Amino acid sequence: MSSGRPELARRILSQGVRVDGETLDAAGSPFEPLVDSLGRAGVRPGDVVVLSGLEGRALVTATVAAWRLDAVPMPVPGAGVPADQVVRDACRVTGDLSVVPRTGERGDLALATTAVLHLSSGSTDRPKVTRRGVASVLYEATGYRTGLALVPGDRVAVPVPLVHSFGWGVAMGALLSGVDIEVTPFVRAGTLARRIDSGAVSVLALTPPLARLLTATRRGGESRPRAAMAGAGRVGDELDTAFRERFGVPLLRGYGCSETGGTFFGERGMGRPVFGVGILRPPPGARGELVLRLPAPVEGYLGDHAPPGREWRSGDIVRHDADGSVHFVERVRGPLRLNGRFVRTESVEKSLRAVAGVRDVFLLVLPRAESPECEDFHAVVEGEPAEADLIAALSGNGGGPPVPRVLVCREMPRTTVGKPDRNALTDMVRKGREAA
Repeated sequence: MSSGRPELARRILSQGVRVDGETLDAAGSPFEPLVDSLGRAGVRPGDVVVLSGLEGRALVTATVAAWRLDAVPMPVPGAGVPADQVVRDACRVTGDLSVVPRTGERGDLALATTAVLHLSSGSTDRPKVTRRGVASVLYEATGYRTGLALVPGDRVAVPVPLVHSFGWGVAMGALLSGVDIEVTPFVRAGTLARRIDSGAVSVLALTPPLARLLTATRRGGESRPRAAMAGAGRVGDELDTAFRERFGVPLLRGYGCSETGGTFFGERGMGRPVFGVGILRPPPGARGELVLRLPAPVEGYLGDHAPPGREWRSGDIVRHDADGSVHFVERVRGPLRLNGRFVRTESVEKSLRAVAGVRDVFLLVLPRAESPECEDFHAVVEGEPAEADLIAALSGNGGGPPVPRVLVCREMPRTTVGKPDRNALTDMVRKGREAA
């Protein structure tokens, strides 16, 4: 029985869609040589092919080449190999599209229906290797085609990193929908703005920080994009207004996760669920953790033997309005492990978020440099709150969870897709602790 991966490749190649102005298998392109190199390296159906440090067109080329051979692509950032032992020895495609054969034994990873492996963001824990099924990728493509009203002749600009599931999903969704894409990595806002103003691209997929940079550019032509969306982060009313004034179209919101792909589109909050996605909880008019019913099974994580299911607990607290729109409130924080025991920290985070001037809060536990066997509880607070207000907020939690050491910063470091950067936050806390 076919996994469906070769059909994904056939569908993209047969439609003649272009990536940065050229079809993937055009004469003289690296596509067919890469397929041959992977075959000579012994890649077989169901094997993992790690795409290491690839960007833009190169990453798209390697993804489709892996599918052609019925293999499972796994984009990873940087030139290193994944930390997960399960895929560390897999065949790799490096940044110049060179192929490094596998170095270990071939094992059965049970990837019969898996289209791609993604690393989760790791914003709350170390990144996990997430499995996305072929059916899930196809439903996501339908969601983008409908949500962005993609039509033949559109050219979708995806200047966000394709190594992350958001950019990858938009790019592949557009190709599977028979639409051309531009995936040149973002360098200068002015360069992209000129292409928009000239009519060279008709649809945009952005992160909120990139959208902000574009609003500061000057108009260089009369053309306007037909649609634009921002994913992997929240869009405030001020940014939405600024984008409308500069480009003449609303900044559509997109929401999803590495495990499910895109699930919401709309002009308010997170939007509304795309076709086939149902909201199980919370009911309209209520607030609670977002739980979805998906049109395709969620395959979970590599090495996780739990059976795929269609119900997905997002881990996000949302407000579900009576009109059907959904708004993000905060991330569900599980218990942290501090000095060998789990501690509940919800009240600490809630108290800090309630302080005037606080925009975001990130909690973490770190070992002490001088005595790593001991751990300390830290809270990074984004914003400009008064110190006295923070002290008063934490004092109200007496007798409950431990009181964290608080570090205040104006802007919290974030990943390229807008999520708190755990590694950068760890470095920030350690430097702040040393300075003290």
